[in-house]
This record gives sequence, structure tokens and C-alpha cells, in this order.
Amino acid sequence: MQPIDAGEVLLHVGLHKTGTTALQVALADARPELATHGVRYPGTGTFHHRAVLGGADRKYGWQNNGARAVPRKHWDELVAEARFDGRTIVSSEFLDDVDEATARRMIDDLGGPQRVRVAVTLRAIGAILPSAWQQRLKAGYTNPYNQFLKMVFAEQPSGKARRFWFRHDQVAQVQRWAGLVGIGRTYAVIIPAGDRRAIFNAFESLLCLPDGLLADREIAIQNRSMTAQEAEFVRRLNKEVADDLSWDEYTRTVRRGLVLNMVEQRQPGAGEQKIHTPAWAADRAADYGQRFADGIAASGVNVIGDPAELARRPASGKNEKQEALAMDAAVAAAAGLVRRSTATESQPSRSDALKILLRRPGRARSAPQPADPDVEQP
Repeated sequence: MQPIDAGEVLLHVGLHKTGTTALQVALADARPELATHGVRYPGTGTFHHRAVLGGADRKYGWQNNGARAVPRKHWDELVAEARFDGRTIVSSEFLDDVDEATARRMIDDLGGPQRVRVAVTLRAIGAILPSAWQQRLKAGYTNPYNQFLKMVFAEQPSGKARRFWFRHDQVAQVQRWAGLVGIGRTYAVIIPAGDRRAIFNAFESLLCLPDGLLADREIAIQNRSMTAQEAEFVRRLNKEVADDLSWDEYTRTVRRGLVLNMVEQRQPGAGEQKIHTPAWAADRAADYGQRFADGIAASGVNVIGDPAELARRPASGKNEKQEALAMDAAVAAAAGLVRRSTATESQPSRSDALKILLRRPGRARSAPQPADPDVEQP
């Protein structure tokens, strides 16, 4: 692929669960080196979620208990930094959830379609489904995986299903952004199964960076999937405590104290079960994936990778009922809460997740409804 031109902005639109966190961590780590190659990754943090939320005028948190607006200033600061003679990249999965009018306004803020190009990262939908369910669990969700899948694939979609597919209909996403900046200025970046370097290589090419500048960065990104035991533990815990917590309290204690420590500070034992997609849902995912593969191939946008990867059927299996949690998982989860209860309180962030004081929960008025259940904390 030809790189974007100097003076242009590459707007990286997720999608969620397509390797975006790894790319963002590498870009943030490489920020000083990027500058020597005429590339700017605005800000000082890892991703641009907060700026995008501010620019889209979107709240984050539980709709009925703690959702709050993100100040517009974060977006304005990013836009100011993007006024740059070199190449600029802006990256956030939150962009996959903005409507067309908002997306057009944000593109105009960045200089208009003549200056902005869009890259949409894509992955087989069958691989995304268990990750999307787990992300919802980390935001207070209580439905089992099979029930989540029935909601996603229902013949008569609910409002929640329609919202899920607004984010994850890969053809519609690419077409929506191509309609704003033009098909020649839109890239569909397809992430093949098992290739950890593909996303880095694609963005190195688009930004005119030396081979390996991003891909060779050996950064430990602890973002593994939960085991079936861990997921069931979190799901049941949500049923017990989510009604008693505000969004901030849930984030501090459950999401960043217990879950983060349990999942990211241990490696599962060989006998711990993975989360399996049942055969019926794997078949539906393959059908959807084939439609996405055909649609992307026919879209006319610049395609990096093989569209056939999008039709890959996920491995399927039966999920056994989980009644116990591994001892080291329970200890890791409890340790996260203990450390928080004895630490000095600070602003919540992924980097200082174990330094926040555990607060006494307050009674919520009604069950939480996550405003953005599929996404990482900004």
C-alpha cells in the first residue's frame, strides 16, 4: 500500500476486539521515535478514547447510575495537535459507535475529507463474539454466553442487538466511513487468525514507517481472555453486587481491582476450560462472516489482507456448567481488593489499577445498564 501523504490524518476506527489495544500500546511506546519519522500520535496517553468521547459528545458509564460527559477540551486538544505538516494517526475503538452526522463533524474538525483517511480494522466475527461477551461482563453484564449469542443472532433483533450490529456489521462500518471520505481514502485492514504482526505491518506501511518499528516492539500486553471459570465467577458476582454500586465504585472495585488482577496477574492452569461457542452460533457466525467477506471484497475500498479470513468459522464446543474457581484465581481476585483497600486513593487508570482505595458501596436505585458495554475505560 502507498502511505498516506504528509499533512494527512489517518483515523483508525477500531473495530472493537481487532487487536487495537496492541497497536495503540505500540504507538504510544514509540511516540518519540515516530516523531523522528515525521509521524505524530497526539497526546501522552495510550489511546484517544477520551478525546473521541469528548468530540462525539458521548457519556461513558451506566446510563442510570454514573454516566458522565467527557469534556470537549480533550477533543479540541487532539485536533490542535493534528494540525501537523507530517503524518498524524488518531486511534480509538469508540469511533465505531458514532453516527454518520457525528463522524462527518469530527472529520471536518480534522481538516475535512480532503485531509483525512480512514482505516477500519476487521477480524472474523466468530473470533470477536466471546471477547465481546467478556467485555460486557467487565461492565456489569449478567447474562450467560449462550443467552448473549441468542440475543445477537435473534431473527427479530432487540435494541441491544441492533446496537451490537451497528458496531460489528463490518460492511456497513466500511461503507459508512467510505461515504464520508471516499472509497479511495478508506482502508479495510483484515487481521488474520494467529498473525500477531499483521496489524503492525499494515500501519507501518500506511504511515511510511520502517519495517518492524511497531511490530518488533516486545511489549507485554496482558489482555488475555477469561477462562470459563473466571467468566462465570464474574457473571455471578455481577448479579450479587452490581445493583449496590455506582459506575465509579464498580470500576474501582470489580473491574480494576478484582477482574484486572485475576485475569492479568496469573496464567490459567492446563485444566481450566476455555469459553466455547456452541455449534449453532459458530455456523451463524460463519454465515455472517461470508457476507462480510463478500461485501468487503466488492466495496471498492483499499483492502489490506485477505477478505476470506472474515468468513473463518470459529472452533465450537459445549460449555460445561462451572461450579468452582481455581484457588490461585480466587487468591488473585481477593489480592486485588486487599491491595486497593490499603492503597492511597488516586485517579483510576489501567497503569495504577492497584493504587486506588476501596470505597464502601452505596445503594443504587435500579439495576445498572451499561452505556458502553463493549468498550475499554477511556
